[in-house]
Amino acid sequence: MNMLSKLLKNKYLHLAIRILIALVFIIASIEKIADPFDFANDIKNYDILPNFLINITAIILPWVELFVGLMILLGIKIKANSILVIVMLLIFNIAVFSAWMRGLNIDCGCYGDVAHQTVGWQKLLENFLLIGLSLILYFFPNKSFSFENKEA
Repeated sequence: MNMLSKLLKNKYLHLAIRILIALVFIIASIEKIADPFDFANDIKNYDILPNFLINITAIILPWVELFVGLMILLGIKIKANSILVIVMLLIFNIAVFSAWMRGLNIDCGCYGDVAHQTVGWQKLLENFLLIGLSLILYFFPNKSFSFENKEA
């Protein structure tokens, strides 16, 4: 096993990645769950979704983020949840890129009132970094510090 592969399978690196991704998703979800009306306005500002999908998205998406964040943190179905993280982040990046290219100067709505970030290259870079970390969890599995069956 080469040195890079060994590093990417390191149980402590995996734990650190899981904690980071989990914290991002859990923190992002809490404010949105607490104030779905404000989050619905953030979604509306992107001018992408039809009006009938905005409220349901504002209600469901934060709970999905919370659930996925907790599952990653606890180490339950790590590979499946990393795919969910990757898919969500890719969709978020499409929305952010679209808004940025259309010249919208809007808050990304990512963290509610916890941290205001405008759409742009910094948000895209942050999301791509999280995608890269999620890819490590997926392609270099390590079930240490998790509730997954270590034999599976």
